[in-house]
Amino acid sequence: MMRQLRPLSVAVAFAIAACGSGAQSASNCAVISPQSGSNTVTVGETWAGVSTGAGSATTRDGRLVVAYYDPERYLTVATYDPRSGKRCSQRLESRFAGWDAHNALVVAIDRNDQIHVSGNMHDSALVYARGPVNDLGKLRLLPMTGRNEKAVTYPRFMQDSRGNLLFLYRDGSSGNGIWRLNRWQDGQWQHLGALFANRDEKGPVSAYPSDFVQDSNGRFHVTVVWRRTPDVATNFAVTYASTTDFRSWWVGSGGKSATGPLAPGTMQRVDAPGEGKGLVNNAKIAIAPSGQPLILYTKYGEGGRNAVFVARYDGRGWVSKSIATASKRNEIKGGGSIPDMPTAAFLDEEVRGGAMRVWALPSRQDRKDLILDPVSLKTAPWRSAAKDTVYTPARPPAIAIPTGLDDATRVSTTVRQNGVSGPAQGQLYWYAQKSNRDRARTCTPKAPRACNPPPSPLIWMPQTGR
Repeated sequence: MMRQLRPLSVAVAFAIAACGSGAQSASNCAVISPQSGSNTVTVGETWAGVSTGAGSATTRDGRLVVAYYDPERYLTVATYDPRSGKRCSQRLESRFAGWDAHNALVVAIDRNDQIHVSGNMHDSALVYARGPVNDLGKLRLLPMTGRNEKAVTYPRFMQDSRGNLLFLYRDGSSGNGIWRLNRWQDGQWQHLGALFANRDEKGPVSAYPSDFVQDSNGRFHVTVVWRRTPDVATNFAVTYASTTDFRSWWVGSGGKSATGPLAPGTMQRVDAPGEGKGLVNNAKIAIAPSGQPLILYTKYGEGGRNAVFVARYDGRGWVSKSIATASKRNEIKGGGSIPDMPTAAFLDEEVRGGAMRVWALPSRQDRKDLILDPVSLKTAPWRSAAKDTVYTPARPPAIAIPTGLDDATRVSTTVRQNGVSGPAQGQLYWYAQKSNRDRARTCTPKAPRACNPPPSPLIWMPQTGR
């Protein structure tokens, strides 16, 4: 039976304690303990009004770094050292309005053990902080380059092939935003250039790139969904490109290349269903054991219902196949953060024989766990092949969601060493209300706490048994 985790008392678990030798002197520190009989530990309490991404990383020596919104919605950075049990935290002068699910947080740790934090932005001024992992009191809100930082959304940290820290973000608005890339080198940020354009031959566009994935040869791969206006219904194409330096891009057979910023017509076309076809801007990319890229995306499929598609490159072009279809149609239209959108993901579990595990959710009611053959694109139910897995993750901790909320759910994120490209080290878990098209929730008789929800425990579960 899973042990029921309870939020630790703020007065007890997070009481201010001075840290010796001046370290962490400007931040709050306390010694905390894992749950009895478990390796899970509550490292903070977080705002639960809407689900936004928490930023996270671990250092090379195993310390956890996490960025989240505290119960008063301030951007807070905390560290936890499992060897000593010491947890330290620092609140920054950036306050979340509380309801826009775009305002995710990201964290990275550079090779000199400096923390880099960004987030709390949606077409708004850059929020970025930097400071040493050993002294959160020295974290400071700073500019990066001081240019093109007035309308920032979707911050992402990455690493280049030499291990330099990169920062990718959209400069502009949905339907008219250009994506820019900065590099951290010699103690300062440098602007490398624009990656994805804000116009094509028909007018303004906005790119929605996947996370970049790197293959064994050091090449970075990305897939992009393109949109014409803030309305999700105007998503119109899925494209692909790869690069080694983020300046010159492979975009076609025969070694065809292009330089940035890339536009829909200069990238390799994976699928172009056009506007109003249910295409969602959440495509994913992964590298198969053979080294070939695979792409997951969602659009209307059989009978006009939402469907998950997988695509692979066969040497001449992209071949796609539907692998999951919803039982009924969910209209893909409108603006803001939309709850319960069709989605899919490649999962980390290794499977013998070169197969891959895929999670497909064409609708809230139609979840499929699948084994995917990356060559034939044939699928089979995951459970029938579970005995062939190399690794089975531990069961997540139980988190009790309070009554009185509106459409609340359990949320998790994978924590990686350095926060970018390192191996997975564990998971963070919490609860929050789902997105509401970026609008504030209203307290109602059915959901009397929706407009002012109780904070959620933020639970760290380190990975074991791998």
